[in-house]
Order: sequence, then structure tokens, then C-alpha cells
Amino acid sequence: MEDRFSLADLPATAADIAGHLTAAGFTEAPHLRQTLALAEEVGEFVAAVRRHYGMARRGGDFADVEAELADVVITAFVTAHTMGIDLERAVRAKLDVVYTRGWRT
Repeated sequence: MEDRFSLADLPATAADIAGHLTAAGFTEAPHLRQTLALAEEVGEFVAAVRRHYGMARRGGDFADVEAELADVVITAFVTAHTMGIDLERAVRAKLDVVYTRGWRT
């Protein structure tokens, strides 16, 4: 991976990863596969947070939290690509909703 990676590169990177998955034979039910992969990555992120904050049987480093959250983001982009979702458009539309909600005072 190039040293000058930017979050703006995620859509193209996700397309590349999806292509590698297809080439490796992961072709059955790709929408379901990616949905399950995203749920798995979220679970791993939660477990890393629990370990880091002393809420699990063993401890964990904050670097594990960062790595697992990165997996969630990458997998979300791959899932969006696989499902044909324009994630930038979807996030923009969702932010329009989020910013119309009230905030606690």
C-alpha cells in the first residue's frame, strides 16, 4: 500500500479488495458475505474496546482498538461497493438528517 493513503482512496481500495475476494473464489452470496463480515468486524472492535478498558478477562492495547476500527471502516466500504451503494452520497444524506436532530443542552 502506498504511504500517501487518504480516506478519499477508500472507494477505489474497496473496489480492489472486492476484486481480490472475487478472484479468490468468494462469489457465493457476496451481499450476505459482506454483511456478515461487517458484523464480525464490529464485534471484534467491541471486544478490543472491552479489553482495552478492562471489561474483559484479559487486557488489550489501544493499538488493537485502532486496528479493529480500521477493519470496520474498510469492511464497510467493501460492503458498500459490493452492494452498489454510493457511500459518500449515503453519508451526505444521513448527515443532513443527523444535523437536524436536537442536541442535549
